[in-house]
Order: sequence, then structure tokens, then C-alpha cells
Amino acid sequence: MLAAADEPASDDQQRREAVARLAPAKAKQMNVLVGDQEPVQAALVEKPLLRWSNPTAGSVFGEVYLWTSRERPVAIASIYRWYHPFKDSTVEVVSLSSRPVQAREGEAALWQSPADGVTWQKLASAPRPAETANARLGQMRSLAREFSAELADQRSGEQVARELRLLNQPVHRYASPESGVIDGALFAFVETTDPEAWLLLEAAAQEGQTGWRFALARMNADELRIKRGGELAAGWSKIVQPWRYRSAPYTLFGFDPDQVKIEPERN
Repeated sequence: MLAAADEPASDDQQRREAVARLAPAKAKQMNVLVGDQEPVQAALVEKPLLRWSNPTAGSVFGEVYLWTSRERPVAIASIYRWYHPFKDSTVEVVSLSSRPVQAREGEAALWQSPADGVTWQKLASAPRPAETANARLGQMRSLAREFSAELADQRSGEQVARELRLLNQPVHRYASPESGVIDGALFAFVETTDPEAWLLLEAAAQEGQTGWRFALARMNADELRIKRGGELAAGWSKIVQPWRYRSAPYTLFGFDPDQVKIEPERN
């Protein structure tokens, strides 16, 4: 009998490891710029925010990467590979910025989102931001739980409403004194571990006072509804053939994994 360390890796393990090499290499090839007249290069957060799979959809594995400017999130991409029932590699990308955002790879323009990729809204009735980072984290987790998200899944040919699960901890936390942001966090709504929508929370200066605000973004082409306390906070209709819309806040596109330069593993 083989020892555990000598046992052959399962198909899922091999696929997950292959994506763990492919996804960061693809993210590093993408150059994300933010701004209009003189766009500036956004910074890639090199470690993935999430590593995910979604057995309800098939054999698919992915990782999530974030780009920031002045420490604030501006774009997020889920880079994944299907093994069954499809066989392709995909970048799914969405703007998290109120400014124009674009992604390029060499001379090729991959994506260009207009301004107002997200819309910031005040969090009515939210408590004043706490003085300490730990206390603010507790506030943000509590505020995030006020939101619920539902995806109208149509993969089976029939529309099925799926309640998405909010991850209890933010996948990314930041501050941007230059932008007046004291504290901020990015939360994910997921199916299994696959992110389908995003919630941004920020404690920031607003009209001379410090308060909480939020923004929401989709990460799926199907119809999505997000509510806060039973009231609709944001909603998006289904996008047919989303890969055709490269000048929208949300799009996706395929790529050839053989064209991605993967650094050899170091011993």
C-alpha cells in the first residue's frame, strides 16, 4: 500500500494545482489602468484573494486577483479553467471603481470600463465608525450581514433562484488616507466558494463627517438581486453573450493557456 505522500494526486488536485500556476501568471500579464485623461497603472495584489471551485457547475477551478490604486480596489478578476462539461480558460473581470478602468496585454486592449463601474451610497442608519481597526472590522462584518444576494441561475435551461452565501470575513482590507478612506473591506457573495457578487464597505469622510458607505458589483452574467434589510440595494439583468461587451463594467473573455508564460517552479 502506498504511503499518503506517495499516493497519486487526484484529478481535482492536479487541476487545482495547474490553475494555481496558470492564474497568477495570467494576472501578471494583464496591465490594468485607471483614470481618464492620463490613466495610471494599478497595482496587482500578487496573492489570490480566493481560490475556488464550483461542483454545482462542473469541474472548474479558479483564483481571484485584485488591482488597486491609492490602495483602493479598482478592478477584480476571476481567472479560471473549465475541465467539464466545458474545456476552456476564462478571465471574468469587473470594475470596482467610479473612474474609468481598462485592461491591456501588450498592445492588445482586453477591456475598457466606463466611469461609475460602481456607485457609492451612504449606509443609512449605520453607526459611526469605531476608533480602532478591530472594532471597525466587527462593524463591517455586522453591516455586511444586512445584505443578501440572489442569483437567477439558468444553466439548467430553467431559471432557478439561488441564495448566495456571504463569506464571514472580508477577502481584502485596506485604507487610503489620500482618498479620505479610514478603513475599507471587500466582501464576497459565493456559490460554494465561487464568487458571484461583491460588497465594498468604506469608512470615509463624507460632507465633513466620517460615515459608512457601500458599493456593489456583479460577478456573474445571470440576473442578480442584492437587498439590504429586505429593500433592493442593486440589481442587474441577465447579459446574453457577455464576452461581446468589452466596454462595460463587467465582461469575460477566453484565453489560450498555452500562450501564458508560467515561471518554472523553484525547488
